[in-house]
Amino acid sequence: MLKALSALQAKIEKGKIDPDTLISVVDFFRTYADKFHHAKEEAQLFPMLEKRGVKPKGCPIGILHTEHEQGRVLITALNDAIMKSRNGDVTANTTIGSYIKNVINFYTDHIWKEDYLLFPMSKKVLTESDQVELQQGFVKVDREMGDQFGNKYRHVVEYIEEIAQKN
Repeated sequence: MLKALSALQAKIEKGKIDPDTLISVVDFFRTYADKFHHAKEEAQLFPMLEKRGVKPKGCPIGILHTEHEQGRVLITALNDAIMKSRNGDVTANTTIGSYIKNVINFYTDHIWKEDYLLFPMSKKVLTESDQVELQQGFVKVDREMGDQFGNKYRHVVEYIEEIAQKN
């Protein structure tokens, strides 16, 4: 999604993107990134790490948890700007462009912290039994979301990529 948004950014700043398309971006971040990915970390991974002695207020748990909250605020602000645009406020396009840039930068940094701090540390701290338990919990969440959940958001990303490539 971040690559697709980067490719789409110039069109967004010029107001050439339909607000409904941008609402699908908001839905991706609220549902797939937050209620699915971040929720797994907050409900399962972080508590398991705490059980193994990782401090909840420090790095990386405290920082990532705070960033999850900051991401929610950022996506809400983006959504508000999109609603203003949808209601005819042409000045909102500049704000939307700024928020999209912030989303790209914010989540790029957040993903880096997960990939290079959280996940390697988790592999070192968690036992094999912990990892099996987490995997089972993640699979359960995946099943609860349903078979079409992942496909829906894969299609959203493909749609955004397609729009970015159009002249």
